[in-house]
Amino acid sequence: MSAMTFGEMLTELYVNENVGALERLYLHRATRRSRGELIFGRDAIRQQALADLAEFSGWRFQINASTDAFADVEWLSPDGATVRRHYWIILENGRISADRVISRPLHPAPIQQHHQLLGELDSGHGQVGPGELVGFSLIAQNLHKIWNGRQIGLLNALYDDEARWTGPGLEGGLSDLKSWWLAQFLAFPQSHIVFERELSFENHRALLWQWARIDVDGRRDRVAGSTCLHLVGDKIVQETTLIE
Repeated sequence: MSAMTFGEMLTELYVNENVGALERLYLHRATRRSRGELIFGRDAIRQQALADLAEFSGWRFQINASTDAFADVEWLSPDGATVRRHYWIILENGRISADRVISRPLHPAPIQQHHQLLGELDSGHGQVGPGELVGFSLIAQNLHKIWNGRQIGLLNALYDDEARWTGPGLEGGLSDLKSWWLAQFLAFPQSHIVFERELSFENHRALLWQWARIDVDGRRDRVAGSTCLHLVGDKIVQETTLIE
């Protein structure tokens, strides 16, 4: 990936405030998708970086995990507030042609955009159901059974007893994760998560996914999500899940 890794670029950008580092990795025609919006061109991405520097002035920036195609980063304010972000990268000849950014902002805005079903909730095909998830790891297959097959009991086999979890607006241990998923199942009687990408690096596993849902009042929406898992052996010891 050229002379600078993605993690090094983020450090140059958000620690050393070197905006020019972005131009060394992003193609001029690069695109970014974030919170349902698609922006075009490195200049527009640079403007977002400048806005970040202004918004997070005086905050501490840290990279929690990174590889050439993914990064889990966090900004921490002096008073303890945090903003977390996952970057998903598409490379072309060693430079970034597109990225997908999933953020956990300070003040999440309610979802305004609603979509008609595209068939995956009720079709009985593809990734629907608790069967095997073709082309993904065993860990992803088990998450598929939990998230889509609603096999909550698998959490105990997949996660370490002392696992730490950070989710949308919440954090805690395994019992908190279990309670959160049960609440989602109640809130969205019909829902399905489609797994899009999976990356494995060092002792981490990252998953990018789309969640189509119908709530108890019949409202439909679709959100993007990203999960970063920290593994020790075959057990998950830490999870961070962000929803767009």
